[in-house]
Amino acid sequence: MNKKYTLFFLFLALFGTTIAQQSNESQQLIEKGVNAEKLGLLDLATDYYTQAQANDPEWALPNYRLGIVAQRRCHYSQAIGHYQQAILLNDTLSDAYARLAACMIENGNWEPIEVLQGYVEKAIELNPKSASAYASMAMINSHQKNYTNALHWANRAIEADPKSPTAFNTLGVIYYHQGKDQEAIQQFRKALSLDADNLDAYYNLGVMYVLRNNHETAINYLRKGLQRDNKSVKLYYYLGVAYIQRGDAQKAIACYETIINEIDSLYTPAYNRLGAIYCGKGDYDKAVAYHTKATRIDPSDPESFKCLGKVYTDRADYPKAIRNYQKAVQLNDKDHETYCLIAKLYNKQNNSARETASYKKAAKLGNKEAQQWMVKHGMAW
Repeated sequence: MNKKYTLFFLFLALFGTTIAQQSNESQQLIEKGVNAEKLGLLDLATDYYTQAQANDPEWALPNYRLGIVAQRRCHYSQAIGHYQQAILLNDTLSDAYARLAACMIENGNWEPIEVLQGYVEKAIELNPKSASAYASMAMINSHQKNYTNALHWANRAIEADPKSPTAFNTLGVIYYHQGKDQEAIQQFRKALSLDADNLDAYYNLGVMYVLRNNHETAINYLRKGLQRDNKSVKLYYYLGVAYIQRGDAQKAIACYETIINEIDSLYTPAYNRLGAIYCGKGDYDKAVAYHTKATRIDPSDPESFKCLGKVYTDRADYPKAIRNYQKAVQLNDKDHETYCLIAKLYNKQNNSARETASYKKAAKLGNKEAQQWMVKHGMAW
């Protein structure tokens, strides 16, 4: 054989061996990651999956597993990215579609809702026994306040997998939206009994007990969840809420500082909570600094500008307050509460025409306070 061709085939053989070894190595990394997950070692699992992803960038499984870890940690934006990449690489992964929809729901990505429904329908088409897909369909119907259908889909999820904590969590959320708090708590406890590491159940129970003003029980559940994963933004965030409502601002500050300093430096709700706390303390400079940081991280988030408007209102700097409120409604023209806040500022400035116009906008959007103001002043909206 020609020496040149001999070298060529030797190269092919070596290259093929390298690819086979790499694939085998990636499979071993995935196995190690799954074992690490089972032990609650989520950082280690992430490292293994990331290595597998680097070894085989065209393999969907590492992205899918990274999505699962991010979802467990309530890092929904990250999880969405991983699941989308997994689907691009393999569009037959039913659970990736179901989980993608669930993370979009948790992240507040409801629009366009047809896209969300499409992911769930695809998941069900690929796997008619997918409990997580049925649970996501239940959440979509609950969001649309179609509770009869929501309960139907939640029960289908339980039928598909009677040991699915996601299914019972979903049923609990639906009961909560129906005002059935005790039934909701029972479902969240059921979810926790099925999976003692289920962060959603700890979070949901924490929320329910905060709403009942039982702050000690809420804090207990949230801290137990953090013992399972001390990098859960969602749990730290609501633990801060529980401390605030208990009157312990310093511990709340510690929760939000932990988020931005150790877990997610781009998490704007934590900056806005810190700003609100310092505003309540009368430290307006710190409050403005935190809210301004949030606007720079995400200039498309109306909440940060609304928070700045509240600080400047308390500071009696009404022109800056109005500018920030106006920026907020430019980004979200359906926020009736902000229109009310603008109206009150115009009242302080004796600008009755703009006060009326702002109340009218709020009233049209369904704000009860604005509607009462319009009626009191003999006006229609």
